[in-house]
Amino acid sequence: MKISKILPKKFSFRLFVMTFVAGLIPVCIFALLIDIYGRQFSPEIRRTIQRAYDEEWTHSEVLLRDTLETLIQQKASDVALQIDLILQSHPYMTLQDLKGDREFWKIATQPFGKTGHASLYETNTGIIRFHRDKKLRNKGSKILSRGYPALWAIIRDGRGGKHARGYYELSDENGEKKQTYMCTAPLRQMTADNVALSVAVSASVEEFTNPIRDAEVVHHKTAEYLTISTEKLLRSFRRLGVLYMGLGIVMISLIAFGVGVFFSRAITRLRVATQKVNEGDLYVSVKSSMSGEVETLTEDFNRMVARLAETTVSKRLLEASEQKLLEANRELQNEIQTRAHTERALANEKERLAVTLRSIGDGVITTDREGKIVLMNHAAEALTGWSQSDAGGRALTSAFQSVDEATGVETVDPVRPIVETGKPMKRETTQILRRRDGVERIVALNGAPIRDNEGKILGVVVVFRDVTQQRKTEEELLRIRKLESVGTLAGGIAHDFNNLLAVILGNISFAKALTDPEDIMHRRLMEAENAVFRGKELTHRLLVFSKGGEPLRQLVSLKGIIQDSANITISGSRVKAVFAIADDLWQAEIDQGQIRQVIHNLVMNAREAMREGGTVSVRAENVTVGGDDGVPLPEGHYVRISVEDQGVGIPETELPRIFDPYYTTKEMGNVKGMGLGLAISYSTVHNHGGFITAQSRVGVGTTIVVYLPAHREEMKQEPEAPERTAQIGKCKVLYMDDEGALRDIAAEMLAYMGHDVAVASDGAEALKLYTAAMKSGKPFDLVIMDLTIPGGMGADEAVQRLLEVDPKLRAILTSGYASHGIVRDFKEYGFAGVLVKPYDVKEMEKVIRSVMATDAT
Repeated sequence: MKISKILPKKFSFRLFVMTFVAGLIPVCIFALLIDIYGRQFSPEIRRTIQRAYDEEWTHSEVLLRDTLETLIQQKASDVALQIDLILQSHPYMTLQDLKGDREFWKIATQPFGKTGHASLYETNTGIIRFHRDKKLRNKGSKILSRGYPALWAIIRDGRGGKHARGYYELSDENGEKKQTYMCTAPLRQMTADNVALSVAVSASVEEFTNPIRDAEVVHHKTAEYLTISTEKLLRSFRRLGVLYMGLGIVMISLIAFGVGVFFSRAITRLRVATQKVNEGDLYVSVKSSMSGEVETLTEDFNRMVARLAETTVSKRLLEASEQKLLEANRELQNEIQTRAHTERALANEKERLAVTLRSIGDGVITTDREGKIVLMNHAAEALTGWSQSDAGGRALTSAFQSVDEATGVETVDPVRPIVETGKPMKRETTQILRRRDGVERIVALNGAPIRDNEGKILGVVVVFRDVTQQRKTEEELLRIRKLESVGTLAGGIAHDFNNLLAVILGNISFAKALTDPEDIMHRRLMEAENAVFRGKELTHRLLVFSKGGEPLRQLVSLKGIIQDSANITISGSRVKAVFAIADDLWQAEIDQGQIRQVIHNLVMNAREAMREGGTVSVRAENVTVGGDDGVPLPEGHYVRISVEDQGVGIPETELPRIFDPYYTTKEMGNVKGMGLGLAISYSTVHNHGGFITAQSRVGVGTTIVVYLPAHREEMKQEPEAPERTAQIGKCKVLYMDDEGALRDIAAEMLAYMGHDVAVASDGAEALKLYTAAMKSGKPFDLVIMDLTIPGGMGADEAVQRLLEVDPKLRAILTSGYASHGIVRDFKEYGFAGVLVKPYDVKEMEKVIRSVMATDAT
């Protein structure tokens, strides 16, 4: 049976049925596929979420462990640094002293996180000395190896001053074992009883992994909610999909029915079209939707109407073409105007960009993709020495020639890696830029790609700035810190050395006073005494580095000081001095002795550089330093002193180090190392608020320049007070010093002078003896006290306490710090005189006579 016999006779109904049946087929397929794959969808989602979580947990645990290890290692280093500073500042503390110090316990066992903490153990024995767990305190290798083998293994690896790290298990308060990570760091400083210690910092791994385990519970809930939501969405999609597709089929079928009705009315349309042609409408056209005779009739009708229209509508077509041409012409004019406006906007934008680049203080160079220079701003022209007109079109490396600051190796073109990766430079680099004229400057360089609106790389922009002065300032600050470190050491050495010299000189001078001047022993004692005085001069030079070497400033004229110091230094040599000193040279507030020593050191170095003879040029002039002069000094008025020789010069690699303390170079021809002289000069000039620098060329010579703050006011001369002495009789003297040998020789010297002597080891004992003497009615006539008493009351505090007891107190201060603030201004602190260690019998007697004479008047 033919299908056409089953279908309705009318074309519109036939098309409706066929369309409806055809639409049911994809609906059935869709429902079947949804049902099959919907059953597999939810389990697959669960498996995918679980796999993602497992991967995330593994990766997170590794990262957290790495983070924990890094934090604990950093904490161990920080704690070690803190304890090193404590031991350095308290070198007298033993291990037992540290155990009794609660503040040290807090630092040694400070917490880390919620469960972690620090501890201390002996480096060589592994015995734990400081630990929060009392069970582990003072435990050694035997107990730890049995009870905590993994912990002992880490401590054992760190013996001998090594860094060690590792994991071990430790039971908490509930008896549950938890994995713990520990890192050790040895201390650089040892205790006063020479015990080497190491820091150990440990923390539970669980503390850092607990957040992830908590997140696991949230993850499971989230996965379950996601699965349920997915299943609901899938069921809703299945129902709505079938419903909407069914409605779509019905709508399409109805449309098909309407189309059938339309096609069935083709004949009706043809009739209507014929009527319109008869009425004069020559643009009628009938579309045939059926085959057969109706289609042939429709085509013939359309051809007939078309031939008729060709002869009647030519004029209309010509008018329409002309109208289209006019519209196209108007559109072309609008396009030309728009393009001109765009070009003007681009020109304005380019001008604004050029103005912006010219206003930027940093150097800016833009290139194309091949590294050819396109644009340079004024700062870039000034730094490279190339102008925009000369550098344009050249490769960047031809105008920007640089080498690595550390290695001196020529750097690679920065454009290529930026173009290849499409990313900016990872970090700012520092390079030495060689200008077109050969001058080298240190620059900080960075670069980034230039992209258009679509993200395509058009070129590269390179930005750089001059950091030469910044680098010089950093080096100057580093040198100052070095001198301050040496100063701390030098001050202590000078003080202790002066105490030793005081004992030696006291014994020598006392022994010399007891021998016959004609005796050979007397001459030997004089030679030894002269040697002690030379040692005293050495301690004075060391004190220049320390805080005790602060200058004793006076307002003086520098002209005479410079000429006298230079002439004395070159006397007896084959070197000639040429002076160029301004007649109106400003005054300066300086320590004459220290500045004379600076001039002496500089001229002596010049003399040593010219063993065969030559000329030393010494210049002094007034200068005003501004912010752009390249000198690391505050703005103001200065006196600039320069000493220039004609020696062999100093290699460029050695020049930055000549001011380092105790630095010496190898012999360069006849020139010996600079040694301590320049270091002392540097410290002295710095303490005066000035600046010293050196310039040198091998084979040409060296010039050292000193800047000292100037004082432009007129210098006022104050008359010196005449020294008063008096003949004194027997006195009762109290001598206080912590050095037993110094107390003994001082007591013998005072007894030799005919005085009654009592001694004390510190201020407290001196106060007790002085108070008892006053109560007994036999007070002391004079008190001599040492300034510094380690661990006890010094002279500065003791004299105030004694003045409260006896306002008429006569006290003499003695100290090894010749330039200490209290020694310098001793009268302001209640002292009548001062004795600078080391001193001999004559000097002591002279000061005592001066003090007693002043009090007598």
